[in-house]
Amino acid sequence: MGAIKVILSDDLEEKFRNEVFKSKGMKKGNITLAIEEAVSAWIDMQQQKRSNAAKKAWMTRKNKN
Repeated sequence: MGAIKVILSDDLEEKFRNEVFKSKGMKKGNITLAIEEAVSAWIDMQQQKRSNAAKKAWMTRKNKN
């Protein structure tokens, strides 16, 4: 299992913790689960952006021919 040390602003950390506690409760490990969900969502969003850019480039190239 990998580890990444992250430093957040106090405000962002407090908001994140509050949302985790509201949605998942105060059980040990829930912050880790929420961070994994957030990172996975970010990765998916980046992959979608690249896919959309590739589709746009392909359509532009196709329309020029």
